[in-house]
Amino acid sequence: MTDENVRKSWQLAPDQVTINNPLWHTGIEKLSETVASRLGYKGVPMQCKLYKMLVYGEGGHFVKHQDTEKEDGMVATLVVQLPSLHEGGNLVVYRGGEVNYCDAFGKKEGTAEYLPHYAVHCADAEHALETVTEGYRLVLVYSVCLPSNMRALEGNPDKSMTKELASAFCCMGPEDQLFSLLLAHEYTEKSITGLGFGALKGIYHVRVEALIEANKLVGVDKKLQMFFADLKHDASFYDVGGEWEEDAHKESITWYALSGKKLVAASGAAFELLEP
Repeated sequence: MTDENVRKSWQLAPDQVTINNPLWHTGIEKLSETVASRLGYKGVPMQCKLYKMLVYGEGGHFVKHQDTEKEDGMVATLVVQLPSLHEGGNLVVYRGGEVNYCDAFGKKEGTAEYLPHYAVHCADAEHALETVTEGYRLVLVYSVCLPSNMRALEGNPDKSMTKELASAFCCMGPEDQLFSLLLAHEYTEKSITGLGFGALKGIYHVRVEALIEANKLVGVDKKLQMFFADLKHDASFYDVGGEWEEDAHKESITWYALSGKKLVAASGAAFELLEP
């Protein structure tokens, strides 16, 4: 059962959907190459796995939400709107609670009823579907996933940048300094332990890849020790005469190797934060 206040649509599972056009599958394969490049995985054979088909009639909508990881290695969601004569039903993507992007899928250009249109958003992005006010909107939803044999990715970063980074490593002092790069996306423990560095999205994947390649060029005494750190701060409050006072708080750090292996927790670390 689905709460229609949250989502109103009809849906079909992948085994209930048959696409006979042989060019469709070829087109999805080509599209996956474009998607991979735009997400920072250029040259990686990303897999687009059909999750479901959705039909939105008049009044159909989906309130703001985040996708769950439906497949191992899932990094993004691909929404392909089939030729549909309808009004409303725009896809709205949020960032930091604010509207970041709104896609009308060809309605403004008058091509929605004649051509397929697509949009891609990271799996952790908050998004919503505005109410369909007229007609029917048909979409195929795909999970964009890293191939199962690519737990750790090897890329081809810019060689000059790699050399500059290696030189910077050599200029660092011998003291144990900690610095961190804040990530703009959310990552689950499942994605980190399952994919390691391969789970990183967009520019963050490119940046960490560059650091890894530069690390290969320096001596053992200058190599960076790189990890993922999941920092959490939990606080509880209680009501005192209409005002909230803190009852208790707890901080914790969970460490992971770039391979995704979960490491023993550590405490007392202080970080110098770099701009993301």
